[in-house]
Amino acid sequence: MSRPEIRAALEAELSATPEYYDFKVLRSDRDGPLWRVTLEPGYVYAEGQRPGAASAQALLDDSLDGASAWWGAPVKGGASVLAVVVEDDLLILHRASSAPPGPDHLIRLYPTRFLTAVADAWWDTPWAEQALAGMEALSCSEPAVNGPVLTGAPFRWLRPAQQQALTLARQRSGFLWGPPGTGKTTTLGVLLAEYLDARPQARMLLLSTTNQAVDLATLAVDKALQKGRRERWRSGVRRLGTRFNASAYAGREHLIPTDDQDLIGRLARAEAARPSARDAGALKAWADRVAGLRDELRSASLQVLRQCRLAAMTTTRAAFTLATLRELEPFDLLVFDEASQVSLAHALALMPLGRQWLFAGDPSQLSPVLRSTDRGARRWLGRSAFSAMPRQGAAVGQSVVRLDEQSRMAAPICALVGDLFYDGELRVAADVQGSVDWRTRRERALGEADAHTHVHVHAVRSDGAWSATERGPVRRESAEAIAAAVAAALASGEWQPQELIVLTPFRAQRALIRQCLRAHGVDEAVKVSTVHRAQGSEAPVVFIDPADGAQPFLQTEEARRLFNVALSRAQAKVLLYLSPADLANPVLAAIVQRQRLAGDDREAMPLLELARQPDFPANALGRRVRAGRHTGEVSRISPDGGQFWLVNERSGAEQLIDAGFWRARALG
Repeated sequence: MSRPEIRAALEAELSATPEYYDFKVLRSDRDGPLWRVTLEPGYVYAEGQRPGAASAQALLDDSLDGASAWWGAPVKGGASVLAVVVEDDLLILHRASSAPPGPDHLIRLYPTRFLTAVADAWWDTPWAEQALAGMEALSCSEPAVNGPVLTGAPFRWLRPAQQQALTLARQRSGFLWGPPGTGKTTTLGVLLAEYLDARPQARMLLLSTTNQAVDLATLAVDKALQKGRRERWRSGVRRLGTRFNASAYAGREHLIPTDDQDLIGRLARAEAARPSARDAGALKAWADRVAGLRDELRSASLQVLRQCRLAAMTTTRAAFTLATLRELEPFDLLVFDEASQVSLAHALALMPLGRQWLFAGDPSQLSPVLRSTDRGARRWLGRSAFSAMPRQGAAVGQSVVRLDEQSRMAAPICALVGDLFYDGELRVAADVQGSVDWRTRRERALGEADAHTHVHVHAVRSDGAWSATERGPVRRESAEAIAAAVAAALASGEWQPQELIVLTPFRAQRALIRQCLRAHGVDEAVKVSTVHRAQGSEAPVVFIDPADGAQPFLQTEEARRLFNVALSRAQAKVLLYLSPADLANPVLAAIVQRQRLAGDDREAMPLLELARQPDFPANALGRRVRAGRHTGEVSRISPDGGQFWLVNERSGAEQLIDAGFWRARALG
């Protein structure tokens, strides 16, 4: 572990992350002060890459909102990307210095490269030395200097694991592991509120990966201070940055650094009135109005940062403003929310800003985004601080707390997610198990799935395939089936658009599903999203379309995390659309096998008893057996009879079992 190693990892990732992408233009149309630039689907060059290279497969996404555009012919010019209409391969440009190019010319987009700011920190040798020292602190259990003892007395409703999480305030480095629906953000809010009260002079920096996540965490702290009767500390909490959801701060305007409280209301009303990206003129006027309101917020940020007790911002903003943050006294507590999505190199670069650190997130869900295949890049940029947390011994109990009760998912969905991704250590919270209202809201029929069916597999005949035109895997049969099911659910009057979410791993399939929904008369009120964009959301019903489960990407460990995110968004129902080829995917196959074995009421034969018989293991084939702690069905036997495979009825996965071991036990 050394600075050169981390620097090399950053260089590898920066090399694999093109600074710009060149798209071919089909046509450019003026729309008042704006330009509508339609791109040729699938045609993209990336800096330093050959056409068709993996890293050159940049797809349009709304993450390119705000990117810079440039073109060199027929007349040089530039503009800002106001919006991206993904389904139409359309850019909406404003502030253009000249007319954008026409057919067969290229337009270049420069996405924001926050990783450059992280790299700058690691090339500052004195700062990098401090950052590297944080690595040792992550993996050892060490009491914090002045770490407060938090009782959580005002919050008697805390579940046992949530109460235990308050002990992390006494650790120099602590990890709050929050599986889906377990109240991680609420727990974090209580912990920070109690910390502020227990140490009145302490200052905190709260960071998270997205503006939405920063909003949720900041509001959780303010709500905890209010509910815990700690109102006197609420004025010291501030949400920095200008990309917040203004409507979320209604009644909590004190969290935004401005003396003009009416400004927040005006911004909220303006944001709520965002027009469709297809109405370019209205969108331009809206963007100018919102930008003007946000500009009024910027000037006060630094002064507020020096004075407030808890400042909240994104991890990206922290990297870009690191020089300013370094001018301040170190924060008593530095908090990383959604920390499983923050790379280890990024987290370490920010750790010298604090004396004590708390990481909250779920390492079984989405990990940091990584492009490079370099081994060092995978270690330092493809993993989070959770990869370095204590894993055994007393330190785990002191420094790591995993929440284990959830109140989002119906019991069968909870069991599925818990068995597949959390070693069976996730259960419905005791405080909602007896709630008739909670169960009733999760027992509603939808199409093929009756009120008591919470996980349903809809079989489709056709397999997905890569489409060059659509720039990704697509499957029309499942897209049409989902659109028909959504339309029927809405037409029944039993379901509202906001109660349904459609998820797919691929943007090409997302675009196709949206097209099919429009053809069925379903508007944009029904959310259709890639799984990457879904973390943090939830809904009663989740439709999941893998499009092509045989894709190599869906065989990876990161794909397991994606499926975890997708399944765990559902409160009442998960509806999966699967073809025969999808069952080559280990996670999808496990779900189907688990569903099949859930209805198996045959007596489980002890494997030891079968092993005493001369025809073992052939006598076990197709039978439901019990092998120690494991129960399932014997699915196949090796040609020599030396091994066989058990489909575990809890995990749905195949387990390899040594027949000789069980024969020896039977004889002994």
